[in-house]
Amino acid sequence: MIAKNKKGKSFGGCVRYVLNEGHEILAAEGVLAEAAATIIRDFAIQRSGRPKIKQPVGHIAVSFSPEDSAKMTGDFMLKLAHEYMKGMDIRNTQFIIVRHHNTDHEHFHIIYNRIDNDLKLIS
Repeated sequence: MIAKNKKGKSFGGCVRYVLNEGHEILAAEGVLAEAAATIIRDFAIQRSGRPKIKQPVGHIAVSFSPEDSAKMTGDFMLKLAHEYMKGMDIRNTQFIIVRHHNTDHEHFHIIYNRIDNDLKLIS
């Protein structure tokens, strides 16, 4: 398993990238996950509570070896994503977990709001 953690400025760009062709939303919390526009809007509303924060977007991509493909069910990936978030103390905030089917290696993305539900910054 390889994880890449990034911070960013734009929920729009990140969400549109992750919701590309071949995606599957495994989970969503605190956002209406019917379309990219509603997810972006909901992230932006919460982000507006701390306008001075320059990088409110948390984006984690977690990739697996092609040899592990048989084990990578949606339920297993979702379990791993929640364990990873717990280990990184990403809680009490909006997020989406999205699986991609567009490469040879299984992977998923976690996009979360670094401005939590109490308007505190997640480092």
